[in-house]
Amino acid sequence: MSGLAIDIPGGAAKLITCVLPDNGMDRQVLRMLREEWGITRAHSVHCRGVAVLQAAKAPRDKVPEAALARVLSVVVDAQQADEVFDFICVQAGLNQPDSGSVYMTALHFATPLTMPAGVPEEARAKTTGL
Repeated sequence: MSGLAIDIPGGAAKLITCVLPDNGMDRQVLRMLREEWGITRAHSVHCRGVAVLQAAKAPRDKVPEAALARVLSVVVDAQQADEVFDFICVQAGLNQPDSGSVYMTALHFATPLTMPAGVPEEARAKTTGL
């Protein structure tokens, strides 16, 4: 080993994770995070989930029916994490009943993702109805 120090950009960060209904809200929040906060370290995946209250109302020995949901994950610098967390809660309507959930965890280190100047936005994919 040569003992050379490599300067890697980045630092302490937070991971904000939201579970949202599968109604397109995740895409809206991703767009707003990029436009208003310049956040590029985020993604959304689909899943199936059961709301806590729905599970509590299910008949005994019956599994409640799962609904489609989206899990939105956002990495933000530690110093702006509380503001972005509040922004997501408001924009996604998470202050309303039955709207989803959100939590934040610490990351020891995260590297920023900087897009080169002049890179165009991707064209929106058309849904085929399959």
